[in-house]
Amino acid sequence: MKIIRTLVCQDGVVGLNGWQYLLNNDDTYMEFDNTESANKFLLDNDCPQGWIDENVEIINRMKNNGHKIS
Repeated sequence: MKIIRTLVCQDGVVGLNGWQYLLNNDDTYMEFDNTESANKFLLDNDCPQGWIDENVEIINRMKNNGHKIS
């Protein structure tokens, strides 16, 4: 599974405490089957490809217990 992270939000806010991850409403990582589907999700939600290329990492998801962000 793939997850999406960035240091810079699309509104220009820079994450001072490290990576910011795309989350579901229940604070779990939003997971994608592959890089293409993650990229398509971002494009479908008004993120320009240039911004994605410069600011986003789509990475392999490493499982932990419950994978809930605290």
